[in-house]
Amino acid sequence: MTLEQLQTLNSIVLHGSLKAAAGVLHKTQPALSMAIKKLEAEYGFEILDRSGYRLGLTAPGKAFYQKAQELLLNAEQLHSLGQHLASGNEALVRLAYDSVCPHDLILNVLKKCQRDYPQTELHVFGESRFGALELLQKAEIDLAISPWWPTFHSVGDFQALKIGSFEILLVAAPQLFRGQAVTDVAQLKSEVYLVSEESELSFDSENLMLVKGARKWKTRDMQTLKQMLLSGLGWGYIPRHLAEEALEDGRLVPLTPQGFEFSIQGEICLVRREEHTLGPVASMIWQNFLCP
Repeated sequence: MTLEQLQTLNSIVLHGSLKAAAGVLHKTQPALSMAIKKLEAEYGFEILDRSGYRLGLTAPGKAFYQKAQELLLNAEQLHSLGQHLASGNEALVRLAYDSVCPHDLILNVLKKCQRDYPQTELHVFGESRFGALELLQKAEIDLAISPWWPTFHSVGDFQALKIGSFEILLVAAPQLFRGQAVTDVAQLKSEVYLVSEESELSFDSENLMLVKGARKWKTRDMQTLKQMLLSGLGWGYIPRHLAEEALEDGRLVPLTPQGFEFSIQGEICLVRREEHTLGPVASMIWQNFLCP
């Protein structure tokens, strides 16, 4: 069995006759007929039903043709991938984003990537507490979307492109403090501080959250953190875009103790390693953020 034989069979079935298939494939009718007869001889059953005016498939021929179509599709995909890679395009691009970054910052660019480079596989990782930058520092991803402060240049040779802003709010479920207004830090320390686990970057990320001396429960997943806050297990910081709906309907309330950072704001940047040359697909992603 050859790929050419399967392509011949496919053309005959699609066009219903040797004459029409020969015209499409630019081959003679005898050549197509011989190709199918050799295929039938190899497996010992008739694939084509030649009893009618229009060529059709026998019962076993239908089962054979169905599998042949799968193989032809795989062959076409392989051919397309080969052309894609021959053009210098990446087979894989790895992108990580921090949970403080709203998804709508990246979805439109990902759609364009999918449309323009369908053969490139994209791995997208959701991280928290600067985990995206940690992956970039370890060269485990190509691009990171992360909160950004200038001090981050100290942990890697990064190039950062501002693409948005974020706000993290101090919140709790109203039942945690029994409906009382939280005006003092001592009130916070009487309950559990729910926090996303920090990365292993070589700077004190704990200082960025400006919370010390409280009992802590940690999780790596921001959605889990949100559910823990909603259930009244403790208080903590959460990105505004994740808390918006719960703040509107009262399931979460903002906490504003005096002399305490209850709102943290900053830049969101697309970040790359200076020494790493981006391929065409990763460069397209970078350029689309640069010139939206």
